[in-house]
Amino acid sequence: MTDLPQQDLYHDNPRLDVAPFIPTGARSVLEVGCGKGGFGPTLRRTLGEQARIVGIEPVPTQAAVARTGHGFDDVIDGYFPQGLRTEDTFDLVCFNDVLEHVVDPWTTLASATERLNPGGHVVAAIPSIQYAPVTIALLRGHWDYTDDGTLDRTHVRFFTRQTMVEMFEGAGLEVTACEGVNSVYDERWNRRSPLRRAWTAIIPDSTWLHFVVVGRRPS
Repeated sequence: MTDLPQQDLYHDNPRLDVAPFIPTGARSVLEVGCGKGGFGPTLRRTLGEQARIVGIEPVPTQAAVARTGHGFDDVIDGYFPQGLRTEDTFDLVCFNDVLEHVVDPWTTLASATERLNPGGHVVAAIPSIQYAPVTIALLRGHWDYTDDGTLDRTHVRFFTRQTMVEMFEGAGLEVTACEGVNSVYDERWNRRSPLRRAWTAIIPDSTWLHFVVVGRRPS
């Protein structure tokens, strides 16, 4: 995964939206691209002290922060999967806003599958390109990159819910969940224009900024 941009990918976020998808039976966990360690306390609270939680992060300054009181047993400086030992395997591998930054996320995900123990899981939060503000702007001729969000200028891959599922299945994972999180819509937003109301009805997936995908490696 040598193509991951070496910058702050806002990984000091605790990702409470992902917490409900963490398999509670996991005893060994790897977070790929753990950044400053924001997800570490969420993993620790969910899985308890008995779990071994490891992060891997290519930006040394962020890895150093993640090591300081964020619930990780170890934080590896380096890229996934090159930074791991041959024998390292896990019950759970997590990607939070990582796969869209990788030139070949299909191979990255397949590498994660290879690192899973039988019956283990991959959990990934991935932004959806069908997100309503993006698709409505596209209809109006705009595709404007930003410093963060769905059109973050460092994103090199874009996904819909369907292509997320296809990517997981292609990596040898059985998709057990794919659910939208972080809704853009509320009644006030919908009242602003008939187009927005119609968009909600016609393209339900456009409601969601992210989808959280859970894939299981067959036993």
